[in-house]
Amino acid sequence: MLINYSKGFSLLEVMVALIVATVALLGLASGQLKSLQYITNSFNYTVSIIEANNVLERIWPHLCELQQTDPSLYNDADFRNYLSPQIDAYTLTLPANFSNDLSVEVTWQDKRLTDNLENRVVITGSFPTLPDGCTP
Repeated sequence: MLINYSKGFSLLEVMVALIVATVALLGLASGQLKSLQYITNSFNYTVSIIEANNVLERIWPHLCELQQTDPSLYNDADFRNYLSPQIDAYTLTLPANFSNDLSVEVTWQDKRLTDNLENRVVITGSFPTLPDGCTP
C-alpha cells in the first residue's frame, strides 16, 4: 500500500499565516500613525518655544522704556501686537504687567492625541535692571 503525502501548504495553514500577517501589518500601521502624532506634537512644542523666545527677544530693545521712561508701553495694543504676531494654531499669553521676570505662555490644541499631554510651553525671561538715565 502506497501512501501519498501531498507537498505544500493546506488552505488552513495559508489562512492562519494570512491572519498573522494582517495583524502584524495593522500593528505596524498603528505604530506609524502614533509616531506621526507625536512628531506633530513635537513640532508644535518647538514652534511654541521659538514663539515665546521671540517675544522675550523683542522686549530687549525697549527695556529702557519699559523700566524707566514709559512702563505703560507694555500695555499698549500696538506694542503687544509687535511682541506677539499671532499664529493661528497657537495662543500666546502675556502677564498683565511688565516685570523683570516675565513669563510667556504659548498653548496649542491637538485633538488627535488623547493621552493628556500638556500642550503648553512657559518660558520665563529675567531682564537686568538698567541704571537710571539709560537711553532708549
